[in-house]
Amino acid sequence: MSIPLIGRPLGRHRRLTSAEVAALHRQKDAATIAAIRYATEATELQQQLDEAGITISGLLEDLRVEREEGSRLKAALANATSVSVGCGVRDIWPGEEPTHPHGLDVTTLRARFNGNTSPSHVPGL
Repeated sequence: MSIPLIGRPLGRHRRLTSAEVAALHRQKDAATIAAIRYATEATELQQQLDEAGITISGLLEDLRVEREEGSRLKAALANATSVSVGCGVRDIWPGEEPTHPHGLDVTTLRARFNGNTSPSHVPGL
């Protein structure tokens, strides 16, 4: 009884032809060129991203300054247009009719209730 030879190659290994080797070299060169091109493009894109970040940072600072200025102007406008007279006194514009000649004089009501604001004087309460 004989033991079969395991792992014995059945065919011969052939060498690559010079044309196949040249084709592989061309593929390697093309891949190297593509890698260099992609690396260059990635560097350019990184520079653009850095510049955009700087621009955005500057715009955010401008926005913060403008908001502060807007808040300051809003406060100045509120102070300039604030009402500084009592609620019973107001200016009458030219051509405007005052309200009390039309039967809305409340001085008798004020005298009657003498400043009492409790709900006891309101009917039905």
